[in-house]
Amino acid sequence: MWLSTKAVASLDRIFRPITSWMPPKWTVKRYSNGRNAFLEDFVEERPDRVKVPSLHNVEVWGLKFRSPLLNAAGMFKTGAGYELVARQGAGAFLAGTTTARPRSGNRQGELVHPFAPYPRSGAASNWLGLPNPGHRKVARALARIRRADGCPVGASVSADPGKDIPLEKKLEDLVVGLRLYEEGRVDFIEINESCPNTEEGESTFEDLEARLTYLAGNFLAQRRRPVPVVVKFSNDTELSQVPRLLDTLINLGFDGVNFGNTTTKYRRVRKELSKSEVKLFDFFVKKFGGGVSGRPLRESSLYLVSFAAEHLSGLALNREFHIIRTGGVETAKDLKDSLNAGASLVQWYTGYFGAFARQGHELYQKLYEDYSKPPE
Repeated sequence: MWLSTKAVASLDRIFRPITSWMPPKWTVKRYSNGRNAFLEDFVEERPDRVKVPSLHNVEVWGLKFRSPLLNAAGMFKTGAGYELVARQGAGAFLAGTTTARPRSGNRQGELVHPFAPYPRSGAASNWLGLPNPGHRKVARALARIRRADGCPVGASVSADPGKDIPLEKKLEDLVVGLRLYEEGRVDFIEINESCPNTEEGESTFEDLEARLTYLAGNFLAQRRRPVPVVVKFSNDTELSQVPRLLDTLINLGFDGVNFGNTTTKYRRVRKELSKSEVKLFDFFVKKFGGGVSGRPLRESSLYLVSFAAEHLSGLALNREFHIIRTGGVETAKDLKDSLNAGASLVQWYTGYFGAFARQGHELYQKLYEDYSKPPE
């Protein structure tokens, strides 16, 4: 790439709103192809180091995070990118999501990893399908990372999707992956129970409980060191399920919960989009389905965190159990709202790239400055 990724993102910020007037197929093709090329160069950049003010430091599970804000899963699928975000000032680095078998991800015709942006709405659609090189390769990459002070390394993992693999085999392979990351000295692990972009079918709560019970017995109870393990659920999780989910995770020995992943509540999202972006959105949903990220998730993710925190406040816990918020995080106010609602850590993705387009590699520094300003 002959321009820096900062320059590309800045130019794209100017021209991206115009693409909503272009034929939807052209826009999806352009951004699906361009996104992958951009990320390949992006992870190799080495900006000047940002000093994170100590007032943002938090301790979670006995780990020091220089701030509670970090990237969400899906941004750094291969494990590359730690040095980039550590220099930018992130509170941690999360790799993956990875599976036991390498996956090429979703493809339809000439479109690989379909993606569509909705810049006026601060949102995006994707139908990626968990592309990744597998647990083993990424675990090896993470084991080689030289950590910056206060910037832990995490791994997001998932069982292999697909109806052609027996459930028992999927779980056995996932445990092997968890072991690989444990041996690779990652600081925390996130189990993705919420990807909407794979060929996996619907499951009941009893199915989920059985999977979690297996992982608890075959990994959590046999951990060779106290690596924290959290479980990530969808932002579409029904509030009525939250108390049961939390009680199950706590009783089984998990260390936290993340609300959540992208949404597939298309009708609700459609109402919140800019009118100029509805045509592109309708095309993407009809053609691919996929998950929606960004600003339309702001309210649901915050409410899930608040609801979960309220339930936890009524329990007599004898160990750490933390809530992570993901979805609709863009600004210092979103970070403050998250922490006030009961989240210990906060992840961003679509909001991160929106901020990068505006502020470049100073995005974390600018957010920390805004966070420290007194309310108007």
